Amino acid sequence: LFASALGAPAAELNVRQSCSSLQLVHIAGTTEVGLGSVGTPLSSALASAVPGTTTYSITYDTSAEYSVTVAAGATTTANYLATQAAACPSQRFVLSGYSKGALVVHGTTLSSAVKAKVLAILVFGDPARNINSPWPINSPSVDLTPRDGSTTAQNVASFCNSGDVFCWPAGTSLAAHLAYPTDGSIGIAANFVKAKV
Repeated sequence: LFASALGAPAAELNVRQSCSSLQLVHIAGTTEVGLGSVGTPLSSALASAVPGTTTYSITYDTSAEYSVTVAAGATTTANYLATQAAACPSQRFVLSGYSKGALVVHGTTLSSAVKAKVLAILVFGDPARNINSPWPINSPSVDLTPRDGSTTAQNVASFCNSGDVFCWPAGTSLAAHLAYPTDGSIGIAANFVKAKV
């Protein structure tokens, strides 16, 4: 049994996890694999902040193409959430996306029943931050400055470092876009979710 578990693909092992009360569903950024640079520390931080939280990484084409692959990733995300919600009726979800993954979050369309199970959304370096893009959560209330604290009504935290080339108006800094895993954003994001549980 142990040997067969080791030989199973990571995505399959994720699906095998028992139903938890909360699951982080993360969508990685351009060229990343699995949980990527943001999802990996976020998974650990959220499991510490809300014990028992499980994590699932959406597998999609993370190449540098932002139309067809984003739409396909959004469909994959919606299908996963619908299937998981049916398998685990009491489970709630935190959706998280970094960079291209944030675009996938915006593109995800959920049924009313599944949308009601989304507790919070976290995005980092969101290229659509300054566009009125939809959110797959009931009554979205976006905190654009989560480092300054959040209200209990806010259920979307959008992290954008000053100068970030992808989310900051006229930003030019790639370093700012790559800093989220180490600049304190991860802990703030985990606490944002913890306050909603």
